[in-house]
Amino acid sequence: MGIGEKMQTDNAEQGSRFKMAKTVSYWVIGTVAAVPLTKMVESYYDVSFFSPAILGLKDRILSVGTWLSQTVPLQMWFFWVVTLIAILGATFGIWAIRDKRLEVGAAKAEQKKAYEKAREANGKLNAVDATLNATTKELKAAKLELDAARSELKAAQVKIADLQTPKVQPLTESHHIVLAGIMIYDNADKPCYVKDLSQKIHFTMVQTEGAVDVLVKRKLVDEYYTNGGRCVSLTADGRAYVLHPDFDMSHLPL
Repeated sequence: MGIGEKMQTDNAEQGSRFKMAKTVSYWVIGTVAAVPLTKMVESYYDVSFFSPAILGLKDRILSVGTWLSQTVPLQMWFFWVVTLIAILGATFGIWAIRDKRLEVGAAKAEQKKAYEKAREANGKLNAVDATLNATTKELKAAKLELDAARSELKAAQVKIADLQTPKVQPLTESHHIVLAGIMIYDNADKPCYVKDLSQKIHFTMVQTEGAVDVLVKRKLVDEYYTNGGRCVSLTADGRAYVLHPDFDMSHLPL
């Protein structure tokens, strides 16, 4: 029951109580006023036809007055007063209990309605939470896939870089021997012909030419040609290389 319906019910009950009070009041007033009205009518009109009924009503009223004029013990008056108060208290108590029940019923109805709304909102919240959890799982899975794709892309980029730029092979012992021989010629301020260098380090011409080719490509050695043939000398990088503390010349057959 809503608040509007409860107010309508209370108004209807109050109206019924008011009607009952008006009825009792009219009955008492009519009974009391009947005696003087009867006398007044008899003094002006011939009401012999109504006399039996009027006289009967008069006798009843007089009998009530006679009964009320009798001496009643104080204990009896006290009993009737207490009884009347008890009846009135019980009547008002019943009305109060009934009103209280109506209020409790309305409050329970409102509570039930609020509970239904809360349960509906909770259901919607659970649905949203489930959707959010599913979306979170999908995002995590997508992130893992993205991380895996990035790793694969990085590996592919490294592989492409390796293919585009071949790794430089480290220099061998033969290369070091040729570098050391060229350094000896540069220290003596003599031209270093490849033919003479081959004889000095006890390499074949093919071994010496191959090592020189690698050193020229690595920009450690410069080459030039004269009438005496192919001649080589150390570059700035070549001199830095042979002067490094890690460069070992102990194995030179010189």
